[in-house]
Formats: sequence, structure tokens, C-alpha cells
Amino acid sequence: NTFISELKKEGRINEEFLDTLSEFTIEELLTLKLEVSSRMFNGKLYNMMLWYNMPFIVRESLLDFVDRNCKTKMDMANTLGLPYDNFIQIYKKYNK
Repeated sequence: NTFISELKKEGRINEEFLDTLSEFTIEELLTLKLEVSSRMFNGKLYNMMLWYNMPFIVRESLLDFVDRNCKTKMDMANTLGLPYDNFIQIYKKYNK
């Protein structure tokens, strides 16, 4: 199952949401998510160490994407643009 199909089944998203979502760049989506998340803290996200953690957050999202959308580990490695041996090490590190 794709993440989209899971969220649709849960009633959390629909095609209209996906159409709107497709109009944004990844950078814009991250900015929106950070801004919405910061609202409950009056515009601040203290102690989150975003600058240092963002690469890990993005990599985990990429691994989740390929895990859901690729059939083989070789396909996953190719989608990410990684040599297969490097991908296997990373895949094991993230316990996927």
C-alpha cells in the first residue's frame, strides 16, 4: 500500500487535497509545516535543533517513500541514486 492510499482509507486526505498539494514545491511544504507547527508556540520551535535534524528527517521520509513504492532493494537504491552496497548499509541502519 502507498502512503496516499493509507491516508485516503483513514479519511485524512482526498483528491482535492492532493491536487492542492501538488501545486507546492517540497521546500514550500516544509516551510508550511514548520509555520503551522510553530503556531502553538507563538511562532517559535525552541529546542528542536531543526538545522541538525532536518537531514535525518528528510532521509527517513525518502526511505519510507522507496520502501512503499519500489518492489526491490535494487529499485530502491536506483531511485535514491545510491550504489546498491551503500543503500543496503543505510537500509539496515534505519532498521527498515
